[in-house]
Amino acid sequence: MQLKFPHEKDLFFVLVNLKFEAPTKKMRTALPLEITMSHHVWNCSQAGALVASVLQGDVTGLGKAPSSDKIVELRRVPLVPGMEAVEKAAIEAGAFGCTISGAGPTAVAVTDDEETGRIIGERMV
Repeated sequence: MQLKFPHEKDLFFVLVNLKFEAPTKKMRTALPLEITMSHHVWNCSQAGALVASVLQGDVTGLGKAPSSDKIVELRRVPLVPGMEAVEKAAIEAGAFGCTISGAGPTAVAVTDDEETGRIIGERMV
């Protein structure tokens, strides 16, 4: 099934490659071997929210869902020097959300305006 974002809405992803080596093996070992039920339920609800946001063209929800992770993000952000500041700068500049892309070291922020995206990128850097 293909998810279609409404064509009348604008969506921009701001990607910033951090000057940091993030070996996949190291980033994987930071993850917990067991996950609490509450964190699992929360992350599953956010996955549903992400899909609903795409289908409804809800850019705010689309930005918030990935940045509200309670399993991976909590463990990986402390391993990436400056990542907390990058996320904070993105949100303060108008991003709807910001998170680590995969194991890193790319940070991704979401917005609905191209010029705001440029400003977000500058502030993240």
